[in-house]
Amino acid sequence: MDFKKIFTNENCVGCHLCIKNCICNEANSAEKEGDTFIVNVDEDKCILCGECVRNCMYGSRDYNDDTDAFFNDLRAGKEIPVIAAPALRSNFTDWPQLISYLKSLGVQTVFDASFGADICTWAYLRYMTANDVTGLVSQPCPAVVNYIEKYTPELLPRLAPIHSPTMCTAIYMSTYKNIPGPYAFLSPCIAKTDEFSDPNTNGLVRYNVTFKKLADYLNSRGIDYSKGASAFFDNDAHGLGSIFSCPGGLTTNVEQHVKGKSISRIEGDMNVYSFLDRYTDEKGSDVPFLVDILNCQFGCNIGPGSLCSPPDEYKVEKVMHNVQTEAEGNKPDEGLPPGPDFTEFDKTLKLSDFYRKYTAKPIAST
Repeated sequence: MDFKKIFTNENCVGCHLCIKNCICNEANSAEKEGDTFIVNVDEDKCILCGECVRNCMYGSRDYNDDTDAFFNDLRAGKEIPVIAAPALRSNFTDWPQLISYLKSLGVQTVFDASFGADICTWAYLRYMTANDVTGLVSQPCPAVVNYIEKYTPELLPRLAPIHSPTMCTAIYMSTYKNIPGPYAFLSPCIAKTDEFSDPNTNGLVRYNVTFKKLADYLNSRGIDYSKGASAFFDNDAHGLGSIFSCPGGLTTNVEQHVKGKSISRIEGDMNVYSFLDRYTDEKGSDVPFLVDILNCQFGCNIGPGSLCSPPDEYKVEKVMHNVQTEAEGNKPDEGLPPGPDFTEFDKTLKLSDFYRKYTAKPIAST
């Protein structure tokens, strides 16, 4: 069976809500099947933002990820190190038991991408300082990367040439800890599938295991891991990278190291892509120091592949507030930034290891 990233199933009634909520012209097309019009997806034009999945009232817009392949390969004896998104904490309140369950299946190593987010912030600031750069568009969101590569490729020089927190974690594991991949990512994001299959990320992460499909897999098999033992991450202590999944998470991380800079925050598909269309014309002193941009209005914690939905906003905020408070408690002395000391990163990490490239994939207008 062909692996379709996003597809329409037999529940489609032809209401066209997916078309209405899509920001990419012609990514959806209505085709008559029987007595109704079924809406199909053009994957070349789709950016995997997931808005059609989020807005479908009939459960007819669905997606594939790598959950089945991940568990099949684990059960076949393949060693697969795991990276978990910071949003794991807000989507699985029993995440220590989930980690323990994965380790019972043979997973030897589980890293928290929060640590990679700390590396990502360090790399942004060191790159911008070394090259006297302003106006960078952040790139932790692969839907934003997809949109720029396909619809506004003229913005590629402004797209931060630094890997995402997930990929920074993977590079750190591979290069500095000698943990062989490929890795699996526990994810709230459908679009990570495109990031991991991009030749520019070198195949380090093979499996995008979204929270929703992970929960579906476990529930459908009657697997209750919640009463098991607890296990925790195997990486060094993280800092405020743990709130990268929140709206403005990158901004908060940057502001603890750089004061008084203009940072633009853009969230939600209704704002993000019109902003990017306009931003192609901004020049010189008109640009901010940095653009902190996320496809999802409530951040990655409520991504289209997550277990949370917009009504969970306040519950998620409470969880992430506790996460931030815990991270801030990592300060060894008053006045020092929480988590990893960037001067230690300067000594132990090579900035160029975390650089990435992009490929323009312009969509021809019709």
